[in-house]
Amino acid sequence: MNISLQFEEFKSGKEDAFRVIFDHYNKALFLFARRFLSDSDEIEDLIQEIFIMLWEKKETLRDVNALKSFLYTSVRNKSLNILRHKKIVDQHQEAQIQDMEEEFFYAQNIIDIETYRLLHEAIETLPDQTKKVSHLSLNGAKNTEIAEQLNISTSTVKYHKQQALKILRERLSDNYSVLLLISLLLGKNI
Repeated sequence: MNISLQFEEFKSGKEDAFRVIFDHYNKALFLFARRFLSDSDEIEDLIQEIFIMLWEKKETLRDVNALKSFLYTSVRNKSLNILRHKKIVDQHQEAQIQDMEEEFFYAQNIIDIETYRLLHEAIETLPDQTKKVSHLSLNGAKNTEIAEQLNISTSTVKYHKQQALKILRERLSDNYSVLLLISLLLGKNI
């Protein structure tokens, strides 16, 4: 799916393209908002409001990067407004708000979320058994546990992990941070 093509259709008012953009960013925005807020219903409401605002401002966005910036900045600002509205008095929570307002924290969280999103999108394109092994490995399962759960040998698990690394390195060759993450997460116990 090419988000750039969908973006152009979205700007011209096509609701199907809006749905694709919503589906593409919804989970990542939820995870990003989760760094600020703990109430899932509150987060879902916040994201709905942001997508309504996005629809209303669609003509003003110049490209996909502006769209992404709008979404993440809106989640951050609305989340901080919710926290402020609740009049947090606990010193620990006050320190947390200050940390969240720092640009490094904001940028690092976007990088983290986008890296994981890219990784999971790439894993979804792997062959079925390789994908299953990769998911289990990313969830912390050891080779013996994966072998037992999938009813395959540990050498087959190692083979699928090596295949996943090879394929993902090729597909994500221009994303150094994702490659490093893949090596760290899938590379253990090969």
